[in-house]
Amino acid sequence: MKTFFILGRNPKLSRAEIIEFLKARGRTHKEILFEKNILIIETNEGERFNIQEFGGILHLGTIKFEGNEQDIAEYLDKNEIVPADKFTYATFGNQNPEILKEKFKKEKKKAIIKHGRKQIKFQNGEKDGIPSANFYILYYSANTEHRIPNTDSSKARVYLGISNQNYNNTNVKKRDMQKPIRRESLAISPRLSKILINLSSAKPNDMLLDPFCGIGGILQEALIKKINVYGIDKDKSATENAKKNIKWLTKNYKIENTYKIENKNSQNISGIPFSSIATEAPLGKLLRKKPSDKEAKQLILDFEAYIIPILKHLKKIKNPSTKIAITFPVIQLFHTNAQKIAEKTGLKIYINPIQESRENQFISRDILVLQ
Repeated sequence: MKTFFILGRNPKLSRAEIIEFLKARGRTHKEILFEKNILIIETNEGERFNIQEFGGILHLGTIKFEGNEQDIAEYLDKNEIVPADKFTYATFGNQNPEILKEKFKKEKKKAIIKHGRKQIKFQNGEKDGIPSANFYILYYSANTEHRIPNTDSSKARVYLGISNQNYNNTNVKKRDMQKPIRRESLAISPRLSKILINLSSAKPNDMLLDPFCGIGGILQEALIKKINVYGIDKDKSATENAKKNIKWLTKNYKIENTYKIENKNSQNISGIPFSSIATEAPLGKLLRKKPSDKEAKQLILDFEAYIIPILKHLKKIKNPSTKIAITFPVIQLFHTNAQKIAEKTGLKIYINPIQESRENQFISRDILVLQ
């Protein structure tokens, strides 16, 4: 069984999220293709996904046809693709959708193709439309250079599939906007929170630690995913507000998993049986204006000096297999030196830094996993 994923604005990060999610649950899988924002994975027959568990997926579905370009016409002639008579549809991939238009016309279906006025800007700067349609179809041809290494075909392969799940941000946004305490300037989005949780390999009924929990953004998304949480922050007002947010969440969303939030320094953590760590590391100060290169470089050095002893302590108290999914600040063109931090703390880089940034931001993030 092959499942395709249409990935969001940071495909490299979304791919890592999906792979770590599967590994953490011991699910057999094989990566077939990763090109632009399309990922195809082979799993055991009957494998199920819930798109709402992820932060970086727009659509997912099952591959219905895989073969060469000559066979696709025969397949389309014999099989119904869209189980409706009147609908809108959008296509993803590099193939001309004309053959689909002709098929629907031949079947006398009232089908209108949508292209999307709203655009998504990917991490590499490329843009693509975000269509709104009743059905989403993957129609993609992969040649040798686009395939994952060591796959068994040297010829172009055509993939056709139809989405059976589309990400719905309505409830996620509502949950985030309605919580009692919000702080825009230091907020971590539900999308990124989910990604960090999945990268940390946390799964239902595990204990996840957030050593810089703030007002509880990551804790909230972990509890929704049925993960127990332990949040710590040295800012007393932050932990008080986190407690208010989590109390509201447990009441309104019938959360049954456990949580504990404490006001303490992360270097004083002990005796917590956590199995994963997901956190947004604090920069240390809120920047209102763009710093000079000299100031940016110094801020990064100050952050490195701050985070190293904390990570040293976390390494000392965690199990060797426990992963730390963490964000490091990027200020203008200056990145936190992840390799130096790994060497100083005795940790290993499990997933190399993946930058998460938006246009015109002078502060962004590198997302990485340490072990």
